[in-house]
Amino acid sequence: MKYKQLRFYVITLLLFPCLSISAQNIFRTTCQGNFSRLDSLLQKSPIDTLDHRGRSLLHWAVACKQEDLFDELVNKGIDIHLEDHDEQTPLHLAVKFDRKLYFKKLLELESNKEWTTYYGASLLELAVLDHNIFMVKQLIKLGVDIDAVNERGSTALEIANRLGAKKMIHVLDSLGADHNKVRTIELFGAFMGQTDPACKAQIFANNFISTEESEFGSVFNKDNTAFFYAVDVDGNGRNEIRYSELMGNKWSQPKTILTHETYGYNDPFLSPDEQRLYFISKRPLDGKGAMKDFDIWYVERLNNTWSEPINAGPNINSSANEYYISFTKDGSMYFSSNVNAPEEREQYDFDLYSSKYIDGEFQKAIPVGKPVNTEEYEADVFVDPNEQYLIFCSTKAGGYGRGDLYISFKKKDGTWSKSVNMGEEINTKHHELCPFVTMDGRYLFYTSDQDIYWVSTKIIDKIRERNQ
Repeated sequence: MKYKQLRFYVITLLLFPCLSISAQNIFRTTCQGNFSRLDSLLQKSPIDTLDHRGRSLLHWAVACKQEDLFDELVNKGIDIHLEDHDEQTPLHLAVKFDRKLYFKKLLELESNKEWTTYYGASLLELAVLDHNIFMVKQLIKLGVDIDAVNERGSTALEIANRLGAKKMIHVLDSLGADHNKVRTIELFGAFMGQTDPACKAQIFANNFISTEESEFGSVFNKDNTAFFYAVDVDGNGRNEIRYSELMGNKWSQPKTILTHETYGYNDPFLSPDEQRLYFISKRPLDGKGAMKDFDIWYVERLNNTWSEPINAGPNINSSANEYYISFTKDGSMYFSSNVNAPEEREQYDFDLYSSKYIDGEFQKAIPVGKPVNTEEYEADVFVDPNEQYLIFCSTKAGGYGRGDLYISFKKKDGTWSKSVNMGEEINTKHHELCPFVTMDGRYLFYTSDQDIYWVSTKIIDKIRERNQ
């Protein structure tokens, strides 16, 4: 693969991971900087056309660093303030990905200083998350209020404190940030003191677990006194696993228990006896050298600490990718893999698999099969411990957003029913994934829009009744 092709492929997967490249030529053309081809495509498409994430051609020009094409789009009258589904404009991407040239160009196009008030807090948030001191200084110099609060009520200094970003905290201090506007978040009691969400999904533990960072898979222990979850710490797939524990009646501040400077650790899940913590990683088998495909790994509990990572073995892992983990009561593992996907569809065709656990060993994994598995993407599977239902993420057509949660029920004859979309009570224009149901069967947890949500499992009962 030539360098330019590889560069485009990597940028596309990192910034727009669920994009069907073949179906969106105008955005691919923009990223590649193909000026004449884009001009031809614009004869049939409006200049303010949007991709599946609500991002415009100008978003793409900024992300892919296509200066000439950026200038031409501006000359043609593209709207520089178009917001994507995350309410981010091209200016936000310039800050998020440290595109200084485009940051300058976009600000020169602003007719007044209203952007400092309207977007200031969210731009500061992105710069702090990226530990970008230069961009923080620039935003404040240009008139952004250093103590502006974002949608979560957080100032830049509060975010920096949560990250433990000492250099950033020092810079914000020197620029006059107000410490009195930094909140201390402490949580107490069952389920971190959160109000029961009933059948209306809510963000879980806002500003404590769900923060400005990107949080993913999560799991409680059976007593609901320990909570494990994963966080994307650099925006490029380097994830770490964090942990909070109920100590007396107070939850401990989340701390990192699995991290690596190169390899990511994601999708934590406890074994039925809770003596192992499973996760996925691209870590090589010997722990050295270049990253490989995603495998399923685990660490074993050693008194008050954990062992070194152990690979789950060849009956689970393959030369392809294995994602996410959940277990039945007898220890059988459910997970997803693209081991049997055609090469041209390996990013988009994952299936669900299961492996029996017999005499302390996982047996050869087998596909869950039809009608659950299709030629589309099925991954992030949670199996009810009694194997009465499966909840998983799919990107099949007809959903609400980039990826939806679906459910399949066990039929009387022991086979799985055709999966159904879990509906607008769960799914949105964003990507819903990483489902988990607490061991007491009361709550469904999942990820949406880079936060962890929870909802009563009564919603599962309603879906079952509708589809009997």
